[in-house]
Amino acid sequence: MKPLVELMADFGSNMVDKSASVLSVLVTVPEARTALVEEGGIPILVEIIEVGSQRQKEIAVVILLQICEESVVYHSMVAREGAIPPWVALSQTGTSRAKQKVSNRLLAWFADVAKGRDSNRASKTTPVL
Repeated sequence: MKPLVELMADFGSNMVDKSASVLSVLVTVPEARTALVEEGGIPILVEIIEVGSQRQKEIAVVILLQICEESVVYHSMVAREGAIPPWVALSQTGTSRAKQKVSNRLLAWFADVAKGRDSNRASKTTPVL
């Protein structure tokens, strides 16, 4: 996992898209989500959402959503890293695909987490993307 995270963090290379795409597949496995978080992937993904290309931003959003899907702890980590403001910006200026992924429902979901509530756990549903 560490080499992929390092490649994803190297904005000077052309490997950001490629490594992020591989990670988007890997994070469907719980152990990979844990490894990505342990290797410092969350701050890098948030940075990609802030300064990456549209494609990189979309991939980073998908990865962060997958990371947060099963863990309130990871929800909180993503919120603390500052993901919400760039997600709001992406929901207004991104491609139609990015706007769809960063829907009002998703923003409300993270707002609940930031307030210490997890509406998805209470209703036993996941956000519709």
